[in-house]
Amino acid sequence: MIDLKKLNDQLEELKQIIKTSDSDFLFFNEFISPLVINDIKNNNIIIKTVSDWSKVNLTNNYKQQFDQFFSQKNNEKMSCCFVGKNEQFNETKFDENIVHANVSKPIGLNKNFTFDNFVVGGFNKTAFNACKTLFNKKIMWNPIFISGDVGLGKTHLLHAIGNEFHKLYPEKKIKYISADNFIREIYNALSKDANTLERVKEEYESMDLFLLDDIQFLEGKEKINEIFFNLFNKNIQDGKIIVMTSDKDPSYLRNVEDRIKSRIQSGLFIKIKSPELSSVKSIFEKKVNEYETSYIFTQDAIDYICRRNVSDIRKLEGFINRILFYAINNLPPNAVITLDIVKNNTEVEKYEMIKNIGYDIDPRQVIEIVCNIYNVSSDLVTSKSRLKNLNTVRHVCMYILKRKFNMPYNQIGSYFSGRNHSTVLEAVEKINVLMEKDPNLKQFIENIYKKI
Repeated sequence: MIDLKKLNDQLEELKQIIKTSDSDFLFFNEFISPLVINDIKNNNIIIKTVSDWSKVNLTNNYKQQFDQFFSQKNNEKMSCCFVGKNEQFNETKFDENIVHANVSKPIGLNKNFTFDNFVVGGFNKTAFNACKTLFNKKIMWNPIFISGDVGLGKTHLLHAIGNEFHKLYPEKKIKYISADNFIREIYNALSKDANTLERVKEEYESMDLFLLDDIQFLEGKEKINEIFFNLFNKNIQDGKIIVMTSDKDPSYLRNVEDRIKSRIQSGLFIKIKSPELSSVKSIFEKKVNEYETSYIFTQDAIDYICRRNVSDIRKLEGFINRILFYAINNLPPNAVITLDIVKNNTEVEKYEMIKNIGYDIDPRQVIEIVCNIYNVSSDLVTSKSRLKNLNTVRHVCMYILKRKFNMPYNQIGSYFSGRNHSTVLEAVEKINVLMEKDPNLKQFIENIYKKI
């Protein structure tokens, strides 16, 4: 029979191991250091915790370590049972894997989107790190606003935040919702009665973490804006966390109240840029590996796929799905997927793209390729900045979009902060003149053509 004194001595030894290996000193000092073993029943070690919250957190995150430590120390299988301050141990109800008491079920979260399966590259690293700081007790940005073009992983990050938050704080309330569904929910409540609306508002005010996707859809919804601002304001004042996404920067949100934009800008604003080709290739590799197939893509096939989907990761996934579906149904295992196979099986998609935008490549991709060659930021090149060192790069981008893809001048200008027809025309003509005088520049631009 193992006595309590021996077990508590072992517990003190384990505490020192945790203290030296765990970076969360605040949690250790407040919740692990005070732990005491007060009973043992049928090899179940009953450990009193200081609160119900710490009981759940210890069970979810430390139980395996405690079980292994005591089992090894005593040469027999031991199971540690964390109980709340005023709770009695009930062996028949104890679950070895997780304590279900006081666990709140998240609303709207997709468990498949986590930080672990989010591919981090230069284009999204800042946003990823910002989201991770939500779990650093010394740093707290609130609210967090993430902007970026469609298909660059904003929604994935929202769900990852929610899933990580739930893992760490299972008793706290979490809700993810798209702005479209939020609008629908509020309008539905407004169409009923005041009590229904109040119940909906109370639900949102009770959330410890509120994740709102695509906030730009609140534009022009005056009544919704008013309700959202009041919810937003109340939750921020109460220390609740709010994370939002949009395809626009906060200052470009039209018909959204200035007080909302001001509140958003008081927190942390992060922009996900267009991805660089190397990051897209990393994402491609990860997505293909998820299918656990034995197909091999040739390098030119990978280049073709990634270059044509460099600005939209969601479209990249669809592109991969389409090709692998064809391969599974038509090719033997271990087959090599060549560029011809890829082209032949994306012809309809390519046709639709050409029909919609007049060319088979995203202009932002062309701009990104040129900027990478010149080693300058595409955000600066497409901005309104008049810095001289950006002009040549900007003019080369405009020239290629016109000469290689025959885009209309006004359409080209729209990718460079709305520059007008004459500005683009002048830029194209300047490059024309320079190429006539400098054969090296002509060769340089021809080499860029080959990369697109």
